[in-house]
Amino acid sequence: MSRLIDQIPPPSQPPTMEVLLLGMPRTGTISIRLAFEILSYTPFHGRIMDSLPHLYPLWTEALEARYLHTSAIYTRPDYDKLFSGFNVSCNIPGTLVAEYLIKAYPEAKVILSTRDVDKWLGSMQNSVDRAVKWRSFDWVAGWDTKVINPWWKYHTFTHSLRPLIAPHGERQAYLDHYARIKALVPSDRLLEFNPADGWEPLCEFLGKPVPECPFPRVNNTQEFLEGRRRRWWRGVAGMVLKVVFPVVVGVLGVGMGVGWYSWGRRGFF
Repeated sequence: MSRLIDQIPPPSQPPTMEVLLLGMPRTGTISIRLAFEILSYTPFHGRIMDSLPHLYPLWTEALEARYLHTSAIYTRPDYDKLFSGFNVSCNIPGTLVAEYLIKAYPEAKVILSTRDVDKWLGSMQNSVDRAVKWRSFDWVAGWDTKVINPWWKYHTFTHSLRPLIAPHGERQAYLDHYARIKALVPSDRLLEFNPADGWEPLCEFLGKPVPECPFPRVNNTQEFLEGRRRRWWRGVAGMVLKVVFPVVVGVLGVGMGVGWYSWGRRGFF
């Protein structure tokens, strides 16, 4: 079966994947992503696909292959195309294919961002579960065909996978995920890390000097919901530009035409 990824040429310089951040979302991953950037890494994360929207259908295909068995599972040459230009896989969507990234990049160090499982469940309910209920995206997204529509299709698809990812409930899925990663990765390549631990354990694991600046602290829930609002307003802006603005221009044009005609009839020409 023909795959979308097969139509993409391999990168001229395959990525050197140095770190895989494979903890569950809502475990301080935004703060850790900012820490990677301070440490001069180039992390790939889900939000960056807004700048690279052609990747949305490719990642959808990778997840379909993993969970729905619709085509061949992606391997390193395929993931090299998705990660071209980056050297860190930072959380979603990489976490959803964690086992395959570990196999594809055996030289990469693996970080499991951690959090108390019950606090994690509460955070998921207050952010991801709240955001997925914004069904107005069903009609807003279509007005921005460049970014918001591809993102919304990808987003709704990933949420449709939740019963497959967590067949015994999300609490058990969290515990199973961490146990599985720890069983797959040798202890010398693995760090369990909580952002509250600060720079020292992270930098020691990565072999990096400790920066002079404080470890970044981001309110993940607020940042997550703010990102969702920005996408919603971008969709609304697309609707305004494609519908409201042309109507207004048309009405003004008709009004001006009538006005000029009236003036002409009165002898102003």
